[in-house]
Amino acid sequence: MTKPPAPTPPKFPRGGVRAPSPDQIEDEATLRGALFEGGDWPALAALHSVTFAGCVFRRVNLTGSVWERVRLLDVRFEDCDLSGARWTDVSLERVEVAGSRLLGLQAGGVRLRHVRLTRVHAPLSVWQRADAAHLHLNGCDLSEASFMEAKLPGAVLRDCRLHRTDLRGAQLDGADLRGSALGGLRAGAADLQGVTVEAAQVLDLAHLLGVTVAERPGNA
Repeated sequence: MTKPPAPTPPKFPRGGVRAPSPDQIEDEATLRGALFEGGDWPALAALHSVTFAGCVFRRVNLTGSVWERVRLLDVRFEDCDLSGARWTDVSLERVEVAGSRLLGLQAGGVRLRHVRLTRVHAPLSVWQRADAAHLHLNGCDLSEASFMEAKLPGAVLRDCRLHRTDLRGAQLDGADLRGSALGGLRAGAADLQGVTVEAAQVLDLAHLLGVTVAERPGNA
């Protein structure tokens, strides 16, 4: 089996990142090498057609924020809270999200290229019709999240919680779910074609394959 290539990490300016002035944050702006750190940033609550390039978000509260046509290029989120945020026509390329909360994030149709999520808490998040390539998720809680009809070829979901996660209609050829908790996973047998799992996980998938698992009766 060919190992899926790891995502390319973000690239940041050689001179480092620095806090932007408030008047730089406006619709249709491009922010380069910006550092958003700590607490609330009211200017980030609602954005339209903004590009963040080579930027870092650190311990920022973005709960309930509304971003439309936002592009994230070479960006890192560290210990941020994006719970209840709504992303429409948002694109992520070379993006890392670590130790953050994405509870109930609405990201239907998001474009993901070279994206890595690590220790992210994202139950009830919505990623329907997401279009992903080079996507790695490590140690994430995706309980009751929805990836219906998403394109996830070669995605790696390692040591993730996928309790009642909805993968119906998703394209998962070459995806790797080894080490993840699959109890209650919502998918059809056809959806799991080409997916790699460990032998110990097959029992959790038996109900999706129409298989009954029972102990062999002993000899009378």
